[in-house]
Amino acid sequence: MKTIAQKIIPMTYDKMFKSVLTTKEAKGYLISLISNITGIEKEKLKDNLVFKNNEQRLRGISEKRKITDMVVEIKDNVINLEMNKEYYDGLIDRNNEYLSKIRESIILEGEKYSNIPKIIQINFDNYNRYKTDKRVVIKFEMMDETGLKEGVNVESYHVILPNAKEKYYNEDNKEELVRELVIMMAEKNEELEKLIADNMELRKVGEKIVEISHDEELQGWYDEEEHQRRVRNSLVESAIKKGWNEGKEEGKLEGKREGIKEGKTENTIEIATKMLKEKIDIKIISKVTGLKEYEINNLK
Repeated sequence: MKTIAQKIIPMTYDKMFKSVLTTKEAKGYLISLISNITGIEKEKLKDNLVFKNNEQRLRGISEKRKITDMVVEIKDNVINLEMNKEYYDGLIDRNNEYLSKIRESIILEGEKYSNIPKIIQINFDNYNRYKTDKRVVIKFEMMDETGLKEGVNVESYHVILPNAKEKYYNEDNKEELVRELVIMMAEKNEELEKLIADNMELRKVGEKIVEISHDEELQGWYDEEEHQRRVRNSLVESAIKKGWNEGKEEGKLEGKREGIKEGKTENTIEIATKMLKEKIDIKIISKVTGLKEYEINNLK
């Protein structure tokens, strides 16, 4: 039996998520996850699951290449799995765009509209955007207010990881899916060991997490990612506080609102400048500040 590593990279990070789930050791775990979330029979998944190229076609040379996290195909179903570590404005639109790109790729390959397989997206959300909703899995389909479904063969699932953790540790819910999801969030070796102790499929996944966590290149990426995350959070928190304080000093009502707006605008540039000095990726700076990439480049 392998020893659990001291330092574990959680599967809530994209690279870890993909690195683990695309291994042969994690196939049983992946099949169980998909089945427990979507209701597709495990036997059907075992016999027919294949990985597809996760790089979607471009509409034109000016369009940026979009990479989905992972796409698998099961006969009449194409499933896109997305790990969403943090929420930001535009995230849902981005993921919906992935769904459209997958459907478009199938049509471009020559399939008739009547033969297009069901497109399923499973979003693993490391946050609860729906706040008071305590469900672990939330399913979305196109339908009217009475429940009449639209003809488009698309389903979207949001798997709320914090809700799974809450159920496992605070409500003593040990359902198979809940336990499988909690593994994704494990950050300590002791926690991981307890989760995989009595289940062979989960142990395979746990040992693969350990093995991949030891990869020097991935470990370097993780350390840099964590550094950038801490810097981002610190700068954003500081900017919000400063913007609010400056806004308060501008006076009451409209003056106060304008003051907050001006304070935030000035601080947006200040944040972007500091993030550039920390060599944080421009795309990340754009997401955090709302500035366009060319505006950030101008700050250099």
